[in-house]
Amino acid sequence: MCGRFAIRNPEPVKRQFQIETLEPQYNICPGTKILAVTDHAQFIKWGFTPYWAKEPFNLINARGESLWKKPSFRNSSRCLIPADGWYEWKQEEGQKIPYFHYLGESNFCFAGIYGGYRGEMGCAIVTLEATVDLQSIHSRMPAILDKTAYDQWIKGDENDVYDLSISEKIEFHEVSTIVNNPSNNVKDCCLPLISG
Repeated sequence: MCGRFAIRNPEPVKRQFQIETLEPQYNICPGTKILAVTDHAQFIKWGFTPYWAKEPFNLINARGESLWKKPSFRNSSRCLIPADGWYEWKQEEGQKIPYFHYLGESNFCFAGIYGGYRGEMGCAIVTLEATVDLQSIHSRMPAILDKTAYDQWIKGDENDVYDLSISEKIEFHEVSTIVNNPSNNVKDCCLPLISG
């Protein structure tokens, strides 16, 4: 699962996708407009609803293993969702402890899907079973694409474009529970928790 993510350093993302304005975001939450790249960069709502739904679904994640079998996602299109980290919560003794996951200072793109519902575009982050190193925190993780697979993903190549070798390089650390509040969009959200 991926329910929050970050773009701590937007400069490489702006250069890569030729975007003029993108501020650092440390606690990106579902329901907000996020950067999604299709044939061009655009900001669309993080929350996907299939066009045929009677009521909004607002799905934030889509399981990669069954993506094209699910009626909800069958008619969706593909996008890239730039990031440089994400959060997962680990269940520990009845509490949810937040952890920040990242690839050093590097940015990357999640595999995403998008589509329109009643005149508004919405998207979801594709997830996979977590790698062995990350399973101690959460059983699911966002699907991270290698830069060489970006076009392949967007064009709808059915081959396996998820690059688990990137995911195996992901680091993580415990962070403050200030990230639990969606209104906290500050650097402290992703800094390592200093104990005692």
